[in-house]
Amino acid sequence: MKPSQKIFLVGLIMVSLAFAPVADQPLYPELAQTFKLLRKNFSSISYDRRDVLTGIQQVVGIMHSQKKPIIVELIGNDGSTAPIAKAFLESALINSGLIDIKINIVGAAPAEKVSATLNKFGFKAGNDGALNVKYNDQATPISFASATSNPSAVHILLNDGAESLLSTTDKLATKLKYPSMGEVNDEQAKLIATEMLYVVMRIKENWKSN
Repeated sequence: MKPSQKIFLVGLIMVSLAFAPVADQPLYPELAQTFKLLRKNFSSISYDRRDVLTGIQQVVGIMHSQKKPIIVELIGNDGSTAPIAKAFLESALINSGLIDIKINIVGAAPAEKVSATLNKFGFKAGNDGALNVKYNDQATPISFASATSNPSAVHILLNDGAESLLSTTDKLATKLKYPSMGEVNDEQAKLIATEMLYVVMRIKENWKSN
């Protein structure tokens, strides 16, 4: 091969990489195995519950089709449900290459035992104690810091009474109605994780069609 041909091929490869879609981000092996096992539980989600969860995907899909910034707010009042939901929702979105969706928590500060519970699923403690976790060693840890509610966000009300944390009334807010956890509960964490992965699956399906 002539030197000029080699230069042309290298340039072509670099251009192709520049315009390639974002690659799926890796997970810790233990967390990847958790995702695999949880996805097998999708069949246990009732049709009525799937309709509720699909409502999240529909609002996200509308915002995506309108080229609007997408912020999803997980609104909870027990300090456990929202961090667990964010850990799974954000890591699954990034793992699927969906990096344009920002996930925020609105509500109570994270409970002390949240990180320990997430460690059982394959996450690792971040660099700020209970305030974040990692899904791989290269990426920025997932933060559990609380933000002020944004009226333009996609609002997911995780617990009863969470609507009081909204900055304005949102008739399109999705109400998931998880029981508030006085103590972090492994079984409820598993349920939340399964449903967040289901939401990501639906978002990814819709994303491809836009």
